[in-house]
Amino acid sequence: MRTTDTIKVVANAKINLYLDVVGKRQDGYHNLETIFHSIGLHDELILNKQVKKGISVICTHPDVPTDKRNLAYLAAQSLYDEVGGFGGIEIYINKSIPVAAGLAGGSANAAATLVGVNELFDLGIDDEVIRHIGRELGADVPFCLHGGAAFGSGIGDILEPLSPLTDISVVLINSGVQITTKSVFDKLHIPLTRRENNSIIVKSYFETGDLFGIAGNLYNLLEIPVFSNYPKLSELKNEVSKQEGCLGVLMSGSGATLFALMEDKSAAQQCETYFKKRVNYCSITQTSSVGVYIAN
Repeated sequence: MRTTDTIKVVANAKINLYLDVVGKRQDGYHNLETIFHSIGLHDELILNKQVKKGISVICTHPDVPTDKRNLAYLAAQSLYDEVGGFGGIEIYINKSIPVAAGLAGGSANAAATLVGVNELFDLGIDDEVIRHIGRELGADVPFCLHGGAAFGSGIGDILEPLSPLTDISVVLINSGVQITTKSVFDKLHIPLTRRENNSIIVKSYFETGDLFGIAGNLYNLLEIPVFSNYPKLSELKNEVSKQEGCLGVLMSGSGATLFALMEDKSAAQQCETYFKKRVNYCSITQTSSVGVYIAN
């Protein structure tokens, strides 16, 4: 049983190394085939017990809502409803993951809140229930709970574990465009003919640890509607691909962050130096084998 009144949880971001849309569902969502991978870029959440009942959220980023529009708030509320109540909770989010960027920052915060509140209040909710609650909160939350690398199907919530890539240097590049997932899917036209077995091929490269095979088969169907609306993003991707030591570059999720897999840290540093003054956001991170974890 935890005896302290506070807990710190690290919430890692994710990238999509492969993303194909295979059909639209009757509930309005889309069925996907995707390969997720955790990265070291993270938010830190400090959860504090409060004497007064209720949920409060504080965030260091001005664009992040702190009311019921915040997924961390909704995660705490879902646990509250599940167990019939617990004491008050303050959720402090130290934000480092860019907002509305295709890196699952909000979903990672929700996953971290589920794990942290369950531990802090000793609720004893088992992992399967936590995963079910996460699925209700958002399609990326189950992977953020899972972490590492995984093949996702359904809406991205049905996960098959893959062997994660170990400490591969990744450069993240964001031009500052904020894109909503809904706006991307609204403009998406699913091709009548699909890329045959590409996800199977990429999965096989994970089995053998073939970084060059993975980097050579990066794919995201959502680039088509996004680049149509924001052609400068396509130009930016092309510019990134020409950097020395870049093994492959792709837009993550529904955008607009681009990530580049680099052959080593030196190449990553050169790439970061080049783009740091040219775009709104550029940073170096690395692949990670975990999603969210308790840090104290």
